[in-house]
Amino acid sequence: MPRLAWVLLPLALYGAWLGVALARGRGPSRHALNVQLSVLLMLYLLATAGLGIFWVANQQLPVFDWHYLFGYGTLALVALHLWFNLPVVWRALRNGGRAAPRIAHPRRPLPARTAMAGLALVVFGAGYLAGTPRAPAPVEAPAALEDGVAAVVRFHAHSSLSRTGVFASAPGIDWGDAPPPFKRYPDAPAIAPGRATGAGAGLSAALRAPVSRSGPLKLAEVGTLLHLAAGITQRRGGQALRAAPSSGGLFPSELYLLARRIEGLAPGIYHYDAEGGRLASLGPLPGSDGVPSAADADAAVVLTSVFHRTGYKYRERAWRYAVADGGHLLENLRVAAHAAGLHAALAQRFDERLLAGALAIDNQLEAPLAVMELRRDGRAAPPVFTPAVESPASLGATSRIQQATSLRLPADRGAGGIALPPPQPSAMPVMRAITERRSQRRFSGAAVPLPALAALLADMRQPAQLSAAVRIHLVVNRVQGLTPGVYRYGPGHALDRVRNGDFAAAARSAALAQDVIGDAAVVLVLTADRSTMLAEGARGYRHAFLEAGLVGERWLLGATARGLGACPVGAFYDDEAAALIGADGRREWVLHFAALGVAAQ
Repeated sequence: MPRLAWVLLPLALYGAWLGVALARGRGPSRHALNVQLSVLLMLYLLATAGLGIFWVANQQLPVFDWHYLFGYGTLALVALHLWFNLPVVWRALRNGGRAAPRIAHPRRPLPARTAMAGLALVVFGAGYLAGTPRAPAPVEAPAALEDGVAAVVRFHAHSSLSRTGVFASAPGIDWGDAPPPFKRYPDAPAIAPGRATGAGAGLSAALRAPVSRSGPLKLAEVGTLLHLAAGITQRRGGQALRAAPSSGGLFPSELYLLARRIEGLAPGIYHYDAEGGRLASLGPLPGSDGVPSAADADAAVVLTSVFHRTGYKYRERAWRYAVADGGHLLENLRVAAHAAGLHAALAQRFDERLLAGALAIDNQLEAPLAVMELRRDGRAAPPVFTPAVESPASLGATSRIQQATSLRLPADRGAGGIALPPPQPSAMPVMRAITERRSQRRFSGAAVPLPALAALLADMRQPAQLSAAVRIHLVVNRVQGLTPGVYRYGPGHALDRVRNGDFAAAARSAALAQDVIGDAAVVLVLTADRSTMLAEGARGYRHAFLEAGLVGERWLLGATARGLGACPVGAFYDDEAAALIGADGRREWVLHFAALGVAAQ
């Protein structure tokens, strides 16, 4: 039943009873009507307060809808309550604060009044206890590679959502208020890089390989790359929307440029000011920046995350969202670099401690997540690293998982089932696809054409940048020529059918009852094979989330290029999401949801 119907049900039942009573000539007196409406008001106040204390405290997003709907009902009942009781209050005020003469009414038996008071205390007490933060079980400091993997397993379980888990767990630290959305260096010399002009390569071609180019990398080209990765592409309702999506519109990512051979820019370290579109000069390149593979690159872009921006809202799940956000941003950077004729490669391994020192960040509240190397050719050399061993705890589990996936210097299923139509490449320029991309949360009932879905999937199938563990699943609700059901996208540009049926309601439920998933024509579900992911140790966990972000961004850009709407979703019940796609949650972890459909007008 729709949420609004549930919210209105008590009022509807009372209205029906009142109508029957009036029709039979047994309507309640004014006093009785006042009492009955007061009881309804208390019921709605309890529901609104309970949702606020319990569910909202645990960041269950769909319940915000329940909360404000009950709030509207409460306001209506408050208005009626005032209509009945304002004259009494007004008379008391006119009498100098003395109450009006008390009207004798039959006293309610003490046990009944006591029971009502006790029930109210129980409801508020249960909501308070359920919403009160409790410290999670301590996580041991990762002393070796195996311990790092164990830390990953514990963190994934700790940050997973389930319908029953919300009663047993809550965040272990106080994240405080929202931090500033932009990082600034007001005392550093500022450089306006400008932006390169030209239509550029088509999206489908740029996803696969760099276009040909000649000449050195220019400052204006760097300005364009950084803008298409993290710049502001639209302002709406006082919010600065960026080129890449972010969970909750919180944008925790920051970009730093390690410049070596850029025409018009002196070698050094720079911070990208997304709001002003400027580069802040932070000083020369150090002797060791922790990224030896980038020593021969023309430039390298370092992605860091200010975890507090996401954590103040999403708490212990913040690291998951921050890393997935980084993947979206990095895919924009990669495809934009290809459109500029540059080879873009993500550094598999780098030393977070040395790199944080070079950037003058603390490696806890803000820490490096990834490095994208930019070259005019494809050369790269893999250095040797060992796992890091420190275990900072300033952000609780977030700091622990960041450390567990940090380093120090010193298999796939077969194709089968349903062959998809040959892909039709998109010629939409990369710059247009990135700047026009917006998250669409409302879809029409129209079906997605199968050729469009096939072309989108073909564009998504690029060589893995960081992790070969990511798997692509689809919940198909409305696709022309494709039976509704759950599918797995495999090699050979084909779909493996997992099961047939209508799973729109199950997908909506697994995604915390979010309508954007339930109303979608197709739902993308990205998972990671646990054994493949953790074969490289704890670092594989971070790589899997970044890879999922890269793949998810191709889904969003591909939808934009084909006139469709799409929206990423990071909140879901992990156990229900695995059951939805028929995956064994012990062997395959769900990382990401995204909706696709024909946008509603």
